[in-house]
Amino acid sequence: MQLDLTEQEASLLLRVVRNRLGELRIEVRHDHTMDSRAYLLHKERLLNRILAKFPEVNEQAHMEGFRVGAATTMV
Repeated sequence: MQLDLTEQEASLLLRVVRNRLGELRIEVRHDHTMDSRAYLLHKERLLNRILAKFPEVNEQAHMEGFRVGAATTMV
């Protein structure tokens, strides 16, 4: 599978994956059922593999063109 992303899209996706990985680590620490914990650890490994495949990305690129307080309209 190949996914072509702009730098802004890659930057946002990287941030989303990292945020989810952080949330997942908290879930793993608080989960006490073996099957559920094993599944969470499996998802954590998959997310780490995804992160390892990211090229160097400007992690702030998703903010380019955005101004705080600017009204935007979704089309």
